[in-house]
Amino acid sequence: MPALPLPLAVICDLACEVSLLPRVRMAIAVVAQEIFAESPTTAGYPLRWNLAKTVLSPTEDQAAAMMVALVVSPNLLAAAASTGSTDPVSMAAAITDEQILSAIRQGWNAVAGVSPATVGAT
Repeated sequence: MPALPLPLAVICDLACEVSLLPRVRMAIAVVAQEIFAESPTTAGYPLRWNLAKTVLSPTEDQAAAMMVALVVSPNLLAAAASTGSTDPVSMAAAITDEQILSAIRQGWNAVAGVSPATVGAT
């Protein structure tokens, strides 16, 4: 695994950045709606659907819990590091909405408890 582009303390500050939290909440709701539109034959669909139902209107606590996993996704880390700053507000502003949505989509199965073997079986 490559070295992290930012120190853990800086990543922690980014995960706690209040300006990023509302965007994460909205992105979670958008992805939940996408899950509802999936075919029931999608690998891991019952677990994916259940997570979507649970987080359709994500609370701040749910979004904050997901934020930890999101900010360590490679694309979000790279965007934050590209600022050359350790200021969490500046780093959060460098992260695009599409990067947040992509990170949530990529991590959905893991959060829902869908086994990689289940996904690979389709």
